[in-house]
Amino acid sequence: MFLGIDIGTTSIKALVVQEEGKIMDSFSRPLQVFSPDSLSREQDPQHWQEAVLALLHQVSERHEIVSIGLAGQMHSLVLLDDRDRPLRPSILWCDQRTTEECRKLTEKLGGESEVIRRVGNPFFEGFTLPKIQWVKTHEPENYRNACSILLPKDYIGFLLTGEKGTDPSDASGTGAFCVNAEKWDDELLTLCEIAPSLFPKVTPSDSLRGFLRKDLSERFGWEKVRVITGGADNPVAALGAGVDDPGLGMISLGTSGTVVVSTKSEVPDPTGRVHYFHHALPRIRYYMGVMLSATHSLDWFLSRFGKKDSWSEFETAIGNSVAGSRGLLFLPYLNGERTPHRDPDARGVLFGISSTHTEGEAYRCILEGIAYGLRDSYELIKALTPIKRLRVVGGGAKNRTWVRIIASNLSTPLELLETDQGAAYGAAMLAANGSGLSKEETSRWARVAEVIDPDPLWEKAYREGFHRYQRLYSTLKDTFASSIQKT
Repeated sequence: MFLGIDIGTTSIKALVVQEEGKIMDSFSRPLQVFSPDSLSREQDPQHWQEAVLALLHQVSERHEIVSIGLAGQMHSLVLLDDRDRPLRPSILWCDQRTTEECRKLTEKLGGESEVIRRVGNPFFEGFTLPKIQWVKTHEPENYRNACSILLPKDYIGFLLTGEKGTDPSDASGTGAFCVNAEKWDDELLTLCEIAPSLFPKVTPSDSLRGFLRKDLSERFGWEKVRVITGGADNPVAALGAGVDDPGLGMISLGTSGTVVVSTKSEVPDPTGRVHYFHHALPRIRYYMGVMLSATHSLDWFLSRFGKKDSWSEFETAIGNSVAGSRGLLFLPYLNGERTPHRDPDARGVLFGISSTHTEGEAYRCILEGIAYGLRDSYELIKALTPIKRLRVVGGGAKNRTWVRIIASNLSTPLELLETDQGAAYGAAMLAANGSGLSKEETSRWARVAEVIDPDPLWEKAYREGFHRYQRLYSTLKDTFASSIQKT
């Protein structure tokens, strides 16, 4: 059996998978995010360790494991001292304290265009390098005592094997890694007065990190378990969804919404509006657009305007609505927006409401607004690389009406999978690849269950609706910036 482990933000998930891709068992442990202030988001790496060991104990009671693959949240910083102990809590990907560090780094390196040329992306607050700079400035003793810098899945990999390392997909999210050259940018690090020796070696995602430590093997009753390097959660989830060739893409409908498309292009988005990272596969990159509030917008709507068990009522009500919701528009910018606007001041808007609109139309316009936001990313990526097919994953994929709304917005069929288990499933694939199964064999794990086609009448309505959606943001942009302190 192969074990895939995903170090998420709210939980750690483990899947036991056999060689044909069938899931034999699933386990998870919750995690807590700490917020020292309104901008800061942290986790204790010790909690990751405790959760993973508890999961391995559960798995060992029921299964023999030959290989473990790892995936994990991107960007989050783990600083270790000379005894390989965490110096402080991990600063997470969703932490927003480093705006000033991003500005100074960009200025020091010669402007945003030069940053994108070097590392494929502009600096975002969530990236690892600005976090290191923040620690240097605000916690100089912690920085002076730092001997190693790791990312979450690599910290767990180190604990399991005693071997430090990372892979190109996770390294490419740090802001210190040349995506195309596949190496740390030592010149950039030197300019930032950061020792390149702090960073781990980089090996392929499906390479052998090492074997499970002897004491852990004895503890769990396993023999010579291989631990595979693994990768960042987004590309590993894409791998698990079969997005493993250039031109294949994935829409993920979770709390945030992402559009990920694999590519062999070596050209990042010059505007920096979509991310450009390395895939968990050799010689493949991916573009990714991110909207911050996908199912989060639906959860907000239900919590404010719904009632207990009202999802089914809304689904019934939407059947009486028409595409375009009779002019009702929703901007899903509840907490700012990343793609395409990179605007932290943007806010949600329900526009065009009248006394004749129904709750079904209000619900539908929320779904449509999120679909328009995903289309923003889709159009930007399509201008950078060909898109052959798209698959939809995540909790929102269970809503067939929503998937058809998105398909009609994009004017392209969307595929749904038999197995949708995210990054843990992709990590199990990497475990299998690292243990001898070919990529051709594991690519068959991702089987299409259903194809949702666009509705021709909806397509026509959404062409006009999308242009109105874009114009609405342009009209309100300056108002957002001037009123943000009041929200």
